Amino acid sequence: MIQFNVQDISEYRGQLMGIATLLVIFGHSVGNGVAMPRWMESLCGLSSVGVDIFLLVSGLGLWYSLTSLNGNNVQQGVRCWYLRRYKRILIPYLIIIGFHYTLSVLHGMPISQALFELSTLSYWVNHQGAWFIAMLIPVYALTPLHYRICNKVKSPVLYSSLLIAFMVVISALNYPVESTGCQMVIDNVKQVLYHLPSFLIGFMLAPFAKTGKKISYFWMSILPLALVAIMKVMQCGYWPEFLVLPFVAVCCPTFKYMGKIFFSVLNFLGKISLESYLLNVVVGTWIIWYLPNLYNSSMNKGCYLSYFIVCVVGTVLAYLIHFDVQQTVL
Repeated sequence: MIQFNVQDISEYRGQLMGIATLLVIFGHSVGNGVAMPRWMESLCGLSSVGVDIFLLVSGLGLWYSLTSLNGNNVQQGVRCWYLRRYKRILIPYLIIIGFHYTLSVLHGMPISQALFELSTLSYWVNHQGAWFIAMLIPVYALTPLHYRICNKVKSPVLYSSLLIAFMVVISALNYPVESTGCQMVIDNVKQVLYHLPSFLIGFMLAPFAKTGKKISYFWMSILPLALVAIMKVMQCGYWPEFLVLPFVAVCCPTFKYMGKIFFSVLNFLGKISLESYLLNVVVGTWIIWYLPNLYNSSMNKGCYLSYFIVCVVGTVLAYLIHFDVQQTVL
């Protein structure tokens, strides 16, 4: 039986992150007003798999980083781990989104609202702001505890599988309440729970990757696709999350036959994935604010030109910011 080498996820980490970046850019095109056929809009909806790829790879990477802390001074090591992880996400976030909200205040946004949205608390309350960062902050906070539990239980795979199943079920249930505000909070928490199984799966697969173990394509493709079909037919839960495993199972073997140029491009996009995501959200707004003549011109029919500028400017700025952040973090 053909088996999947889990170590490939670690080996092609940069390329998988690059694919995730491209999917996010494609998915944000509709939000930036890009005109396209309805079938392409439907595909944009599936591009959220890019988020799941990022979380899968991140879960695997965080397991590796926590494993390296075993030994003496673990408590001090965990503090350094927290510092490094949060610097990696919060420094580019504060540079990019902090600058954006500074411009927003100049365009009339109340300072209190700008600070509230910058804090990421606004996502949990009213779905405003960078939801991905709002999700990562508590996920990173709880990851060392999850790692410790995995080391304590007899079967980490069974424990993780039950936790994943619990999150899938909880996020699939409806919780109608009379209060609009409470309903918004519930829906926002559910959106995070939709994606967390991908992180937990990556964390669960990490020991297999380290030891070079292989797993059946049944677990990587057939079972996830069966779950997708069941959830889609029953119209419950976030079924695209389970597409991440068959998608990765196809991508990793494909990378082995990829040309060096394309391979390097994906690796580059993977390195700037976080900065690219943040800039992709805000550069379009800057164009509307400061280049209204271009945005409203006939040259920008369908918003193709403006979104092309978003992608180019976002990529260049992402590279520059990532380089500076790396110098700070390391």
